[in-house]
Amino acid sequence: MGPEVEERPQRTVQEPAPLHPLTDDPRYIGASSPRPSARRLVEGQGCYVDDIELPRMAHVVYWRSPVAHCRITGIEASAARGMPGVIMVADGPALAKVCKPWVATLGHLAGMKSAPQYPLAMERACWQGEPVVAIVAETREQAEDALQLIDVRFERLPAVVDMETALDPATPLIHPELGDNLCFARSLDTGDVDAAFDSADAVAEATFEFGRHTGVTLEPRCQIADWNPADQRLTVYHSFQAPHMMQDLYARQFDLPESAVRVVCKDVGGSFGIKVHAYPDDFATVALSILCRRPVKFVADRLESFTSDIHARHHRVRGRIAVNRDGAIQAFEIDDLTGIGPYSMFPRTSAIEGNQVVNLVGGPYKHKQYRA
Repeated sequence: MGPEVEERPQRTVQEPAPLHPLTDDPRYIGASSPRPSARRLVEGQGCYVDDIELPRMAHVVYWRSPVAHCRITGIEASAARGMPGVIMVADGPALAKVCKPWVATLGHLAGMKSAPQYPLAMERACWQGEPVVAIVAETREQAEDALQLIDVRFERLPAVVDMETALDPATPLIHPELGDNLCFARSLDTGDVDAAFDSADAVAEATFEFGRHTGVTLEPRCQIADWNPADQRLTVYHSFQAPHMMQDLYARQFDLPESAVRVVCKDVGGSFGIKVHAYPDDFATVALSILCRRPVKFVADRLESFTSDIHARHHRVRGRIAVNRDGAIQAFEIDDLTGIGPYSMFPRTSAIEGNQVVNLVGGPYKHKQYRA
């Protein structure tokens, strides 16, 4: 007789639980979900950037371009400098001495291009709302009063306001050194799209216009930059989504070791995506703190936010679908034109949105051929 073989217990295979409509699941529909931080906030225990007061803290406001494209021919600021409480009036060249320019491109997006940007406009302003002059004062009210006395002389230049004609040879170039007004182009083609359309039983075609919009948060974009000249350390209190990103960018643009930069994000009063990008006034406020050797606070007002916050979703999409009589999709063809303005947004760039349209439009549908 051979050795005894131990009998293994039989495994019971359980049938999968039946699927129920999401609307029947009380975890998601018809039940309140507690928010751990809600009580603290509604009791007034939150801490936002505007709640923070630092010793010797100054306030900055910005004179912004009232037009989409202009050449700056002169800045008369003597009256503003003589106003009560004014600490500094600075222009683009002054801040460029302490902050390096940046270019918002990504290495893995071949052919992408954008012009260098500075904290304050240099020679030209290329979008309505671009900061041109900074006024730092002891109080926000004093800075606002001095702002009224800034006299910026400028020459209007042709603006590109229609993305449909932005690439036409007759359209002015916003950045002549780039050769055209195209930031990025991307295409995909499986190879047999034309044949699929030729053999289709029906073709559906449409053009969609998606209007530009922006996020509107209860707490606007704001920050306090606190440069400590004795320790050569920078602390920035930010209403922001990505503090570690800004720590890296401040270190790069101001030639500081990353260990000398601290970005603090306490409670954030809304974001909707607008607080995950680096803005010229972010770097300008830090530069002013370095030059003034004291904390400097910036809080955008509501009208300022509408012109200076990033805009998105400006697309014109032309689409075609080839189908058979049974409704099966044989091919997709998508052409997406996206308007991003005169610069790619730093550092995540403005190409991601259009790039994702090319990548994802056909994703939810079963089909055989795709071109975009």
